[in-house]
Amino acid sequence: MNDVVIVGAGPTGLMAACELALAGVSCVIVDKRGAESNVTRAFGLHARALELLDARGMGDELVARGNPLRTVYPAYASRVDFGRLDTRYPMLLIVPQNGTEKILRQRVADLGVEIRRNANVVGLTQDAESVRLGLEDGTELDTRYVIGADGAHSTVRDLVDVGFAGATYSLPMLLADVRIPASEPPPITQVGTEGVVVTLPFGDGWFRVGAWLRTEQKDADFARIREAFRQIARTDYDMSEPRWFSRFAAERRQARRYRSGRVFLIGDAAHVNSPIGGQGMNTGIQDAFNLGWKLAADLHGWAPPWLLDTYHAERHPVGSAVLAMADHLTRMVLSGSRLRLEINRRVMAALLHTGAGRRRILGRLSGLEFAYPPDGPDVHPLTGRRAADGPTEAGRLYEVLRAGTFVLLSDQEVPAPYRDRVRPARPLAGTRPEATLIRPDGYVAWAGDRDGIPAALLKWCGPADHHTLEGHRASA
Repeated sequence: MNDVVIVGAGPTGLMAACELALAGVSCVIVDKRGAESNVTRAFGLHARALELLDARGMGDELVARGNPLRTVYPAYASRVDFGRLDTRYPMLLIVPQNGTEKILRQRVADLGVEIRRNANVVGLTQDAESVRLGLEDGTELDTRYVIGADGAHSTVRDLVDVGFAGATYSLPMLLADVRIPASEPPPITQVGTEGVVVTLPFGDGWFRVGAWLRTEQKDADFARIREAFRQIARTDYDMSEPRWFSRFAAERRQARRYRSGRVFLIGDAAHVNSPIGGQGMNTGIQDAFNLGWKLAADLHGWAPPWLLDTYHAERHPVGSAVLAMADHLTRMVLSGSRLRLEINRRVMAALLHTGAGRRRILGRLSGLEFAYPPDGPDVHPLTGRRAADGPTEAGRLYEVLRAGTFVLLSDQEVPAPYRDRVRPARPLAGTRPEATLIRPDGYVAWAGDRDGIPAALLKWCGPADHHTLEGHRASA
């Protein structure tokens, strides 16, 4: 019996499998599709998702395969300078979803995780100790936990009945991947009274183009996209050779709960939002990072009893904030009022010229400023925030994180009983606080004086002899 069954072999399911297998947890992915998907709706990775992928050794490889944009010109702002972000990845990386999945599939294979194809889940029952999945072919799978990563139309979510509140946008998007023979790439978004058109450069002569129009599209095909560009952008940029086309109904929805007993939801199974802003895949990858180490801690027997509940407590508010942001940007560009759009663009431009406004707007778009609420009033201001990369005697912090364990930034040694869960790293720069405990997902668990290290390790990493927790794993 595998400890975890992951339903869905998209980017979030693959990322979850990578995290679990790295931590020594037995898992399997089941997917109803008979082959790898060529669908590439997601098109971009923001800085925080790239930082986390860097924490597992995949960030730079993805950048090499994609088209990094440090400055973009979206419809909702005259200019957005991701290059001003304080990160190794100050960019919006344009990379097809299937390109991200290819790297993740290779990592999954290297870690020995099986992907079972043509495995359609139709039933789910659970008790205090295990979950049983029923497949369409009559097979049953018993496991300790299930992760639903099976997309916006998630069967797992339906089977645990946690709801999916929200709505579908009334008008569909038309999307295609095309060639454009332009020496200079067209603007990313252009708005007219008819709607909005989008052009995203993959960097190899291919572009993702889209049209989101304010009238119902009866004849939805590539010719209609070209017509929309001629109406709104006054040119179709001689686009040709469509290798992919989709008529896409965008939604804004979120599950009421991300956890139901021994079943967890990640990615589009937990939340879907408008594609404006390019947030969907990024949020899902971060879900997988947040959940993976917590499930592994529970299955290895050292997780504090409250740990698994923090997945919903931390990620549900982030999902809500992302959904609200994407919806706001969408309503802005689809308002139909040039005056309202211009006012909003001017307000956004003014905010981006202030330090506080730039931190908030770029921080939300990039994911760098999202933080998890601390669990008490008297905690260090870094607690719950993203850990910034930096030099240590063992290499960059995010290189040290590649083992998938906690990292203790301090000149103190890690007590011997914790060395299977915590790696030491002495900072090269003399910074405060004296000690910082970094979670495996790159967020600060605790920070303070070195005298507080023993209590922090006990709280976050369990008793020194974690075998005392065997048989006392978190239950529903």
